[in-house]
Amino acid sequence: MRPPVLLALLIGGAIGAAGILQGLQWKNAAAASAQEDNEARIRDLESELEMLRSENESLRSLAQGGGEVEVPPELEHFAEDTLGLDFRSSPVVHKIAFEELRGRVIASIESRFPPNTLDHRQQAWRRMGLLAPDDLFAPQLAATRSLGARSWFDDQTGEGWVTDQFQPSSIPDQSALLRVLVRILLHQHFPPPPGYPGDEPDRAREALHHGAAMAIENRFLARQALGLGFTGSQNRNNDATDLLASLPAYIRGLATFPSRVGLPRAERLMEKNGLLTALHSPPQTTAAVFGEVDFSPLVPEMPDAPGTLVIEESAGRLGLELWLATLDPEDPQGAVPAAAWRGDRYQLRARSDSLLDLCWDIELATPAAADRIAEAGLAFAGALAESDSDATLGVLTTAPDGRRLRVTRPTATRVRFEHLSPP
Repeated sequence: MRPPVLLALLIGGAIGAAGILQGLQWKNAAAASAQEDNEARIRDLESELEMLRSENESLRSLAQGGGEVEVPPELEHFAEDTLGLDFRSSPVVHKIAFEELRGRVIASIESRFPPNTLDHRQQAWRRMGLLAPDDLFAPQLAATRSLGARSWFDDQTGEGWVTDQFQPSSIPDQSALLRVLVRILLHQHFPPPPGYPGDEPDRAREALHHGAAMAIENRFLARQALGLGFTGSQNRNNDATDLLASLPAYIRGLATFPSRVGLPRAERLMEKNGLLTALHSPPQTTAAVFGEVDFSPLVPEMPDAPGTLVIEESAGRLGLELWLATLDPEDPQGAVPAAAWRGDRYQLRARSDSLLDLCWDIELATPAAADRIAEAGLAFAGALAESDSDATLGVLTTAPDGRRLRVTRPTATRVRFEHLSPP
């Protein structure tokens, strides 16, 4: 479907959704049970309407001067020959104005989560200490993927994008396009599962797919070095480097996980001719991408707690490592106790619209690793409470604003961190 037509349809859909939203808001006098249903529907429609607005902005840019990029057949063949797969349909790569790419990436990040759950995740991550109160997950993560980018793959549509600065004769630009083509090829043969699988499986799959694309891009650049004498890769982007350094450790770690861990993992699999097997049965945890262990993670049984369950998720091996890096950026040994991760679960519960309680259980391989995690949690609780000393194990610590924090050891190998709103 042509972008102007799709743009018109989306605008019409947004107007229709807005009309439904207005209609629901007029029913304030309905019965209490019906009102609760309407409020939930209103929240869903507001989220969908915001997503449509983001999509409209990107499609407007495309309709006003974008278009599709002609993909060189030799790059298609290189991707197919290296992977041993054929494109099931011609790869689609769009061109977009450089300044519009970030909006497109933000829309993709927001749309990959179930409706209304990204905000719940942000609230949970802030209570865990992974994000600061003023951090915004989608815009900050999108900035790492768009600033100075030559190309970008949209995992929601299975299509690629290059900016209007793309130069077909440039070897770095060719390699960036190849990376997108590999992602499209992998997406056609190993599409994402229906529905959202959860944070851990989603991050593990993304790391393996992106790592494989980077590994093949590196092979292409190595061939250029042998055949043409080209010895550089993509130009160093100082702006992107400065941006990464300014971001919280959690977002920086999520952004670099595919290249830092996914790339070497994919390269090892390619050397052993095991990449396609791994893609058929993708890892379900970030721990499996690290390659340190191969196990079914434990799912801690969470304690009974008051309030309505808002979200239940896993931070994973990666999240635990990034949590430790957030608490102590100078500690290079944070990855050691994180490697002992054997499972985790966190819950965010609402006692009212403004009172949210977090409980996070972490299962470790050894009591010694649990000791390290508990010590970090006690230091974090003491800092949040603005205390001159660490919190005490098993004791509620109250912050000046009334928040309550507690670290306990339900078992020798399990640590529980609670961040509770004022009573």
